[in-house]
Amino acid sequence: MSILIKYKLQLLCVFIGITQTINAQYNFEQIDVWSGSNGGSAKFLTEYNGELYFQAAELTPSFRKLYKTNGTMSGALQVATNLNGGAGYSPESLTVFNGELYFTAQVSGLGIELYKTNGTEMGTVLIKDIRTGGSNGLDQNSNNDKQLFIEYNGELYFRGSTNSSIELWKTDGTETGTVSVQNFEGTQTGAPAYVSNNDIEYLGVVFNNELFFSVNRSGTFELWKSDGTTAGTELVKGSFTDPINNLIVFDNTLFFTTAENATGNEIWSSDGTTSGTQIQHDIFPNNLNPALGLGSSPSDFFIFDNSLFFSARGYDDLNNTIIGRELYKSDGTNWELVKNINITDSGSSVEGSGLNSPKFKAFQNELLFIANDDNDGQYGLWKTDGTESGTVELISEFDTAESFQFRKAIEYNGNLFYFNFQDLWVTDGTLSGTEELTDITGANSTILLAQTGELIMFDNKLWFDGLSNANGSELTSLTDTTLSQNGTSFSGSKVKLYPNPVSHELHIDSNFDFDSITVYSLLGHVLLTSSESKINVAHLNAGQYIIKIKSYDQIKTLKFIKY
Repeated sequence: MSILIKYKLQLLCVFIGITQTINAQYNFEQIDVWSGSNGGSAKFLTEYNGELYFQAAELTPSFRKLYKTNGTMSGALQVATNLNGGAGYSPESLTVFNGELYFTAQVSGLGIELYKTNGTEMGTVLIKDIRTGGSNGLDQNSNNDKQLFIEYNGELYFRGSTNSSIELWKTDGTETGTVSVQNFEGTQTGAPAYVSNNDIEYLGVVFNNELFFSVNRSGTFELWKSDGTTAGTELVKGSFTDPINNLIVFDNTLFFTTAENATGNEIWSSDGTTSGTQIQHDIFPNNLNPALGLGSSPSDFFIFDNSLFFSARGYDDLNNTIIGRELYKSDGTNWELVKNINITDSGSSVEGSGLNSPKFKAFQNELLFIANDDNDGQYGLWKTDGTESGTVELISEFDTAESFQFRKAIEYNGNLFYFNFQDLWVTDGTLSGTEELTDITGANSTILLAQTGELIMFDNKLWFDGLSNANGSELTSLTDTTLSQNGTSFSGSKVKLYPNPVSHELHIDSNFDFDSITVYSLLGHVLLTSSESKINVAHLNAGQYIIKIKSYDQIKTLKFIKY
């Protein structure tokens, strides 16, 4: 079944409330999956094998199936029409692995289980029924706020539920190769737990060629590691009183946050051994009034310019004042307060918090984030170079008449596009270059709202779930028509990464000139930059990485595997 694009919208960007000269023209297009104004509500947008895959509904909201599009006017196709006897099956957590697309699906009589597809009806198959009967073998992820899978050593790891326990599982894509690695029950209840960082929950990270993850034992938490075997899955350190979060590899060390009774929630580090796992940065004093609590509660770890940036609360011993959540950084050995942004007294010698959810984003060699310099609860867009004087507000909430949420920010044609509440915005880091592209009134855009699930680039366009009066909430693309005027177009371009997987030196073979190459972790952290056609990745840990190749104002995104 082919679903044709129902209409094409052209928007001359006008933003009410900002006086500026509009210098770009944008085209919106929608793919109408659920015909009429009901809306298919596209989710889990994922590029695979040159096409864009997504979940959408038709006929009724419960009939959610897997679709794909090549990004052209030909529309979208259902991938697996009869996976659940023609009914919906809610495909979630779409993940590319070993040349196939893996996902979870909820099928009658089976519950949520693990599937894969090569993009065809016949090539869409159940890998294994992990939990027999109608109960779920894998986790539900309806809000797409979890990364269910992590690739390690040529296999995909995940939490699997049996009839008796939640365990660490892995798959190589075959039924016989989908097995439990470790059951954590023993003499005490336990299960792998997701860790969170920058609004994302994920299973763990690869460090020193092992998989590190957290186990929850009824409110106490442990750090574990695995080499992929049951015998090689072992406890690193346990008895933490807070969940393990912000798990990240930085400066050849594993960093995370957790708490013990003496210090509260602080930054820990590990070399992968019990003796080498210890508190690294004890930021908040432990000798204050007990009513003030313990721990700086660091969060939002982000690697930029060879430093680990994060938010935390602290203490000003000169003024005997508690500093609210503010901007800090670490070089792996020492920490420092970058800037105390909100110095407003919120009462009882406690300052307000400048950073609550900073939404860090590297852009044009600077680190952007959102912050509040008073207690009105409104956030502006800030930048930092890692120094106090270089940490400044770019655009305030008064400039735009709207607080910044800055969600899902992505670079496209030299600008950052992001969600504010249910609106799509664009910025080049200046007031004159910041504007709202959706319009709830319909006066300046037929796309009224953006459903803030995903915002990704595919086929030289931005894609998201947009709302219109005509089609409802449907898969929507945005094209910047100035692309054809800004130098090289990626249309027809060819890029080859080899060898891939790679152990030491990665080569970039392209039929166009490029300006720069940036390598990111899957969480969006900048790991290295280069302008050469070959880069040394020997220092990276084993795992999957994103590489962005920039030519003029365009960016091509690829992935490679380091082993």
